[in-house]
Amino acid sequence: MSTTLRAVLFDMDGLLIDSEDLHMRAFAATGAELGYACEPREYSCWIGHSAMELAEWMVERIETKIEPAELLRREQEAFLNILRQERPTPLPGVREMFDGCDTLGLARGLVSSTFYHQVVKTMAVVLEHLEREPVLESHFRTVVTGDRVKNLKPNPEPYAKAAAGLGLSPEQCMVFEDSPAGVTSARAAGCKVVAIPNLYLKHEEIAPLAHAHFPTLREAYAARVWERW
Repeated sequence: MSTTLRAVLFDMDGLLIDSEDLHMRAFAATGAELGYACEPREYSCWIGHSAMELAEWMVERIETKIEPAELLRREQEAFLNILRQERPTPLPGVREMFDGCDTLGLARGLVSSTFYHQVVKTMAVVLEHLEREPVLESHFRTVVTGDRVKNLKPNPEPYAKAAAGLGLSPEQCMVFEDSPAGVTSARAAGCKVVAIPNLYLKHEEIAPLAHAHFPTLREAYAARVWERW
């Protein structure tokens, strides 16, 4: 392992759990209720951006008068209903990578554009599948969410704040990201970035932006990616 690497920072949606699908379905269902018909996959271009940005975009395109915050509240309610009912399993390699951080003594951080209250509930599902205590801060020494920063990804603020929260420089942090916005954010902050393209983006949309890339976290773990820096 590198003598400078001290922490691993993880995105959440689309990297640790296939929650992107749940969000797209929740937005599609919310839009349909408001008279805006759209297939879930058509929201894939918003992956990596904030849900509020998408809500504001939708409000401009529907006839029903509704505030973005109310539209987002409805979407989050729909999302949590799907999450509770389906309880999707973590994506391949999450268990190995978490265990690897413990073995190597690397601090873990979580950096998501999703709001904290929703991150807590989503990660509880992930952690329970991993047979770990479903308490977020028991497994991440720093947690940066969309409601805890002024500037969201692709701005570097989220990852710069996460590194600072660990008392480290960004150069001492390796980031796993699944979207162009996330990779751009982490690179701009100065972190080492590994792209794991999510299921709804083309490989070439994200891989060239990162320092390294793998199809899944499992393959990144098998390649001992932490030894590259």
